[in-house]
Amino acid sequence: MRHKAPTRAERIHGRPQAGAGLYGRLPSLVETWRDSRKSTDSGSLTRREIALSGASLLALQRGLTGDRRLAGADYMEDPDLLGAYLLYYWPVSYMQVSLALAEFPLVRREESGPYRILDLGSGPGPAAAAILDALRDANDTIGSDAPELVLADASRAALKLASCIIERGPPAKARIVALDLESSSPLPDGPFELVVAGHCLNELWRGKPDALERREALLLRVAERLAPGGRILVLEPSLLSTSRELIALRDRLVARSWRVIGPCPGSYPCPILAAGPERSCHAESSWQPPEIVTILAAAAGLDRDSVKYAYFFLAPDNALGGDNAASDCPRVVSDPMLNKAGRLRYHLCGRGVLSTISAQADDMVARAAGFMNLGRGDLVRPISFETREGGGLGFGTLSKLEIVRRAPEAMDGAR
Repeated sequence: MRHKAPTRAERIHGRPQAGAGLYGRLPSLVETWRDSRKSTDSGSLTRREIALSGASLLALQRGLTGDRRLAGADYMEDPDLLGAYLLYYWPVSYMQVSLALAEFPLVRREESGPYRILDLGSGPGPAAAAILDALRDANDTIGSDAPELVLADASRAALKLASCIIERGPPAKARIVALDLESSSPLPDGPFELVVAGHCLNELWRGKPDALERREALLLRVAERLAPGGRILVLEPSLLSTSRELIALRDRLVARSWRVIGPCPGSYPCPILAAGPERSCHAESSWQPPEIVTILAAAAGLDRDSVKYAYFFLAPDNALGGDNAASDCPRVVSDPMLNKAGRLRYHLCGRGVLSTISAQADDMVARAAGFMNLGRGDLVRPISFETREGGGLGFGTLSKLEIVRRAPEAMDGAR
């Protein structure tokens, strides 16, 4: 009998969708880009625009995720690279933040007044836009006052584009601040309910032997700007190096009694780093991107069929709230792995321990329990699983699987 891994339709069934607001913002991205170039083109991207942006995107991709020579450089001051970022990486970053917020929604505050956000290393504002759209959709729990937003970045060109984009979205009181995060300049005055640092910490003090300590010191300063109950969202690329650095930073803050609100089920030292130098952990959602992303990816010779990123929601010890509400449930931290014997296996993380669960791919009881369409980020509770020879838990005749929470899925561009 031929065994098959779960299809995409099986994996996304029953999952909450995230990032619907992106598709209403895409026309303004193109308009903002064309305005910055004083272009008179309109409608869909022209062949000339696609060729220009595709070449710039390839250079940007190689510099950020290949040899990484652009990481930490002022690449956003280059209009061609900034344009490629706006048309390609902006939608990707927006979706990453939307997925994180879909899993850990913004929380109700006791006090009245506008919700205040600080976007550190904002670039042209994808994280800020995703947060504002989430606030708009949650105004029944957050409040109806226009949010107050501060975008801080070293690139004035990126801030200018961010300001234009934010103005074309939901009402918000936005302010831009030119700020070099590696300097000793004071951070914008708080208090803030949410501070986001998207894809910027990995570029700070890059190559310095004390980079980790300096990033930690920056987040300690950020914590001083939080309102009671406030939280910090940090996102980084899913590269092995950047995700492991983020995990190491997380562990340093946990040692200071910070809380990991998510995605980890609890605030324990992460077991991934001890599992070996080639091990890491990241979030991932399959995704059919919008046309503009697909076209530019093809022009640059890139593949884009998913959203991958590493992230943590963190709160200092003086913040309200606690660990993930489902902290007793392990989290799926791998894709499904099908071996030659037709056994489907997943890695789990819970209570500071890595483990595995598995079942035969043709086990109809396991399939009916939802085992075959588990995905990264799902919280589960295995019941009466059998201990297998060599370690790990296996689905047996008396086994049950409670799926406590499904991780969200990126809204497809085709919808």
